[in-house]
Parts: sequence; structure tokens; C-alpha cells
Amino acid sequence: MAIHQPSSSPPTSELLPNSPLSEASYDSAELQEAHVVEEAVEPATEPDYDTVTRESGHPQSLLEFAKQIVDNAPANFAATTREEQKQKSKKSRKKKKKGLPVDLTAGMTVEERVEFTHFEGKRVRYEAKEMKGELKKYWYKRYDLFSKYDDGIKMDRESWFSVTPEKIAVHLAERCRADTIVDAFCGSGGNAIQFAFTCERVIAIDIDPIKLHCAKHNAEIYGVADRIEFILGDFMQLAPSLKADVVFLSPPWGGPSYIGAEVFDLETMIPMNGLELYAKAKAITSNVAYFVPRNTDPKQLASLAGEGNLCEVEQNYLQGYLKALTAYYGELLDPSLALQAEEEEDESDEQDTTEQDSSEDESTEASDSDADDNQVNAAGGKRSINDDDTTQRKA
Repeated sequence: MAIHQPSSSPPTSELLPNSPLSEASYDSAELQEAHVVEEAVEPATEPDYDTVTRESGHPQSLLEFAKQIVDNAPANFAATTREEQKQKSKKSRKKKKKGLPVDLTAGMTVEERVEFTHFEGKRVRYEAKEMKGELKKYWYKRYDLFSKYDDGIKMDRESWFSVTPEKIAVHLAERCRADTIVDAFCGSGGNAIQFAFTCERVIAIDIDPIKLHCAKHNAEIYGVADRIEFILGDFMQLAPSLKADVVFLSPPWGGPSYIGAEVFDLETMIPMNGLELYAKAKAITSNVAYFVPRNTDPKQLASLAGEGNLCEVEQNYLQGYLKALTAYYGELLDPSLALQAEEEEDESDEQDTTEQDSSEDESTEASDSDADDNQVNAAGGKRSINDDDTTQRKA
């Protein structure tokens, strides 16, 4: 029997000709029956949860019900979820990974590209595809050298081996705070740029016009070009005319080959003789910082200070690896180390005095015939800090 919706008046024209119900049979009884059926299909009020679980045989608690859902899940559900999580994590790492190639020459004409990447016929801007052979490993360290490399930093081939890593350069700049500082071998500007943040004036010198071009360009990227005076020339010749509060020496080390030497000799392994170089710097000021390879002999560095003077030898670390040594002279020494040296001197003086008093007592008790043989010089002298006294500390 067809079920029709109840209406306030019996339908006439809406009934089809072949309908099993006629107008005569469509009475109040039929309407009542249709109304009952309609009420039966309406959603009933949701019964109490405990009643449903008892009657249906489901678990008696939500926790057990959740466990049952997990137990009945497909066998590959967890594995699929883990695999999806791995893929999402991998994509996330790729997005966060630093060092994705940045091609600043995109959209440039051939002439513009050459002008940007070369200077006087030599390449000064490198991208991943140009870093081949021994240069390849340095490409992965480019952000250690310059954190703003992607902004257009320029370096010639040699600078990749010789530039001071930025974090070490920042530390050296803090140690060398002054009104005026001379960077005798500025290279592509790694140290000069950081000096410009801690010193009023920086005099950056280099004999190579290509490196000086890179240094000027890089200083502009860091926004400190106006505080640096760039000079093309030989420091050894310019030194007599320079005036400064601090001189920073970081001469060429001869490329990566210095690592193979058991000991780096300042006198023979630096092209312009490292001992003479220090003498030129000291003629300008006694405040000198000497940045040298990690295998340099500390005693040789201490000998430069001269008798009676202190030398601090600092070990410069980067990511747990010893990269270089920095020797500080003059007022650049850590004040706490100078105080420690003075205390050691005082202790030595007291010890010398005690030994002398003891010797005098022994000589008084000796016989007159042997007195001449046992005489002791009672004039005490102040012990000087000799060339072997150095202090090593991490940056």
C-alpha cells in the first residue's frame, strides 16, 4: 500500500488515474495509518549509553570501545600512517634546509652576467656548478665564511682558502676594539667588515686589486663600507706612514698546503718573512694581533714579544675544530692574564728572597777559610717573563 503525506484536505487532481486509492477510499482511517508510519521512521531519541552497550554487546566503556576500533583497523593502517609522517617530515626538512642554490644572475644578459661574476678577467662570484675539485668542499662552508653569501658575496679562488670564518672574525673584532685599526692583509674583507662594527675607523690594505674589489663589494652588503678606508698597496712599504691604535696581521699562509707541515715557521713559510712583518707592525703600535695557522709554534710567537713582555696565544675554534691561533701583544692581552702573570712574578720574588736568606745563613756559619768560596750574591732581581711564557685559551 502506498504511503502518502497527510494533508488538510483530500487530494484530487494529484492522484494518478491508476492509483490503488480512490477518492472514496482516501478517508480518515487511511490518513491516520499514514501518520503512524511516518512517525515510526522519524529518528528516535538517543537512549542512555549504558543501555545501548548492554543490549548491543558493545564494550562497557568508551576506552574499551576505542581499543576495539583500533584492534579492528586494517593491518597496514599504522604502517601507512608512519610512512606518510616520514614523507611529510622529509618535505619539511627540505623546506628548512639552508643552502639551496641561489642564482643571482637569473634574468641577466650575458654581458651583465660576466660583469657580475668576473673582475679583470677572473671569477669573483661562484655558484655550485663552478665549485669543482678541491673547491667543492669549501662550497658547503660558504655560510661559515660569510653568513650573507646569498646576498651576492664575492671571493676570488684564493679567498675561499684564506678568508677568516665569520664567527671567528666577530670574536677577533671584539678583542681588537679601538679607534683606528689597520688590517694589513684584508683579502676579500672577512675581518675588515667585522672590525667596522667595533672600531671607529678601519684601514684595509691589500696588494691584490681583485681581492680589494671583493672587499669593497662585500662591505657594502654588510652596510659598513663608509667606515672602511681601502688602500691598494704593500703593507711592508706603507707601514712607516701609517698611524693606528691596533694592527691586525693575517698574512697569506700559502694555501691549504700549510696543514701538511708539522710546524708552521713564521720566518720561512710566510712570503714576506713573518718576523720582519711583526717588526713593521710593532713600529706602528705595540698593540698587535697576529692570526696564524694552528700548527704555528707558540714559542716562536712568544719570542716576538721580546724579553720582559707578555704574549697571549689564543686557540680559535669553530664547530669544535681548532682552526687557527691568534697571538696578542701589548694592551690587547686579556687583563686577567696579565694580573695572573704579576702574581706569579710576586711568588717567584718571594721564593728567590727565601732562598737568598737561607744561603746567607749558611754562609755565616761556614768557616772563614771557606767563606770566599761560598759567597752568594744577595742582590735580588725581578724575574722577567721570558719568551717561553705563553697563555693558551679558546675563543
